Amino acid sequence: MRNRVFALLPLLLAASACATLPAGAPTASQVVGPAATAGIAVIDLVDTPTRPQPVSLSEPAWPIADAPPWSGEIAVGDALTVTVFEVGYALFAPSGEGSAREGAPPAAGARTLPRMEVGESGAVTIPYIGAVRVAGRSSAAVGEEIRQKLRGLSQQAQVVVAVDRGPGRSVVTSGDVRNPGRQPLTLAGERLLDLIAQAGGPANRPADTRVRLVRGEQAAEIRLDQLRVDSPANVRLAPGDHVQLIRSVRSLTVLGSARNVAELAFDSDTLTLAEAIARSGGLADDRADATGVFVFRYEAGADGAPKPVIYRLNLLDPRSYFLSQRFAMREKDVLLVANARSVQFGKLVQLLNTLVTPAITVDLLTR
Repeated sequence: MRNRVFALLPLLLAASACATLPAGAPTASQVVGPAATAGIAVIDLVDTPTRPQPVSLSEPAWPIADAPPWSGEIAVGDALTVTVFEVGYALFAPSGEGSAREGAPPAAGARTLPRMEVGESGAVTIPYIGAVRVAGRSSAAVGEEIRQKLRGLSQQAQVVVAVDRGPGRSVVTSGDVRNPGRQPLTLAGERLLDLIAQAGGPANRPADTRVRLVRGEQAAEIRLDQLRVDSPANVRLAPGDHVQLIRSVRSLTVLGSARNVAELAFDSDTLTLAEAIARSGGLADDRADATGVFVFRYEAGADGAPKPVIYRLNLLDPRSYFLSQRFAMREKDVLLVANARSVQFGKLVQLLNTLVTPAITVDLLTR
């Protein structure tokens, strides 16, 4: 048995030296060496004033401007209710009243005409007057025109026009929102956040939701947790706008010798490297290399094209703990905790123990 082990030992040691034993993560040298060969920059994260710190990507400029203020103009699809107030003999009095009652003293009265919907022509028809253009005009202006045209037909006529807003003064909400559908716009001048609130808010966390606004041929997106009251993206809405809430979970991936290898979702606007390490459970004491914490990401090169970059954090350097609080993680980053070099040696010992007794293993390794 002893001779058999001696025959196997050189092969086992060679396997360990060539890194052919199974491993859940590379060592730090196995990351740095191949990266240098491939021309990938490996940047040590040290707190020096000569190098700017990586920052999180900002949202692009918002291209859609505020819609013009609305003064209550009537639109196609609205419904009008016209009420005529008359003093004395009434043109619009019901049968048996007004001028039909000979000798009756003059009296004041009101008559509400049947509800009228504004069609594509933009006009409605009023008895005794004919077609009146209403689209694009205020209810007060329409009422004044009707009053003027009733002069000579009705005694002391006063006109009130009430408007029930149709789909022409609405915005459509869809997607990951609690109450999708049409939302009416009022004289208050609803903005993007107002509309989302009227629709019941997002069905998921704001950090996992993107807001897409489409106006004509323009379209723009912003994360809901970045959309604030004073944000340039909180624009005044226009009729026909389409607001879509899209579920979009931002996350990074944790690999290697962290306690919890997982996909970590951003739960706020920013996530620092220190927070990412903590949320992954920290480093595994039995196999992690504290000098080999790597962040893999794409950075914009001098020509604007993305290029791979690796950042390295040495947790044995006290300065790294301050730096990790300011290093902002980005969506799709890969956080890798390297294996300690002793991990492979420990696996070799375990392999030998499966072949011989622990006492013989110690004897073999100490010769």
